[in-house]
Amino acid sequence: MRIRGLDFLRGIAIIGVLFRHSDMSNVIVMAGGYGVDLFFVLSGFLVAGLLFKEYQARGNSNIGRFLIRRGFKIYPAFYICLIATVLLDAYYFCRPQPTSSIISEAFFIQNYRTGVRFHTWSLGVEEQFYFFLAFFVLAAIKFKWIENVKAMLFTIITFILIIFCLRLNFSFKHLHNPVPIFASHLKADGLFMGVLLAYIWNFKPELITKWQQNKISLFVLATLLILPAFVLLPESFFMETIGFNLMHFGFALLIILVCDKSNEAFVLKNPYLKYIPLAVCFIGVNSYSIYLWHLLVKDVLYETMKTPNVNSVLFFTSAIVMGVLSALIIENQFMKIADRYFPRPTSLKVSSTSNNAE
Repeated sequence: MRIRGLDFLRGIAIIGVLFRHSDMSNVIVMAGGYGVDLFFVLSGFLVAGLLFKEYQARGNSNIGRFLIRRGFKIYPAFYICLIATVLLDAYYFCRPQPTSSIISEAFFIQNYRTGVRFHTWSLGVEEQFYFFLAFFVLAAIKFKWIENVKAMLFTIITFILIIFCLRLNFSFKHLHNPVPIFASHLKADGLFMGVLLAYIWNFKPELITKWQQNKISLFVLATLLILPAFVLLPESFFMETIGFNLMHFGFALLIILVCDKSNEAFVLKNPYLKYIPLAVCFIGVNSYSIYLWHLLVKDVLYETMKTPNVNSVLFFTSAIVMGVLSALIIENQFMKIADRYFPRPTSLKVSSTSNNAE
């Protein structure tokens, strides 16, 4: 069962990224890059939720099947996009990519080394995280502390704090010369925030129910936590350190809100409200493929139009259309193969937190 609210957040995230990489200049553009951080929290929540839900249903988690299904979702569309990018760079843009950059992309280490397109650093962070998460959950099951709530919460929060401290040290060293932060050991705390929420969701659901009863307070707090992203520069010391963590917490609160079915029902039954959210949800469903292709689409538009600026409406429309086509032709078809040969357990096919995470 899909939760439209999660698709809506995905849609907001990818729209923010498109704004960030457009030729516009406004407050949304400044904050749009944090759509990647929203993706991180969503991914941690959804993917960890799959593993936790399977453990609760079956007393174990099939890590092999989990990684294979992740591969079917991530790799085909990614590698086809990578091949298309390398070929266009060489024969259309006349700027062949160095072999080292192609290798970095191919092995998902582009967040530590120079890749082919800079936006794929986030895919490197997520891919490395998935393997870490799989073995973390495997170890938690093997040593029988996955149901020890205090131990699991302490461990996950410790991961978040360690990454925060590492990023704090890195940012302090570059205080007067800020540099982009792409490394997993400096950026994966957003993913772990999602894992933290997924663990509470599955092992302490009464807390989620209690929080959902205070919708207004939850929304106000989430707004306050996210607000600095629209006020402070992304390269500011605050935003590169504690600002990220406050924002991740705000995103987690938004996830709790949108997963409340009563909120979704209120929006969808209102004829004046429902169409825009549904359009954003549609974009969210196809957000991975849109993210993959959007910068290549922009480069083609630049080259075709021979102009230093690309009309933003044309960029948004072209990127979304290309992403939707990629999702239909590549991503969805390979997931059908995964469903045929590596199906998820029947008991999980209607999981409230699945939402096409695999």
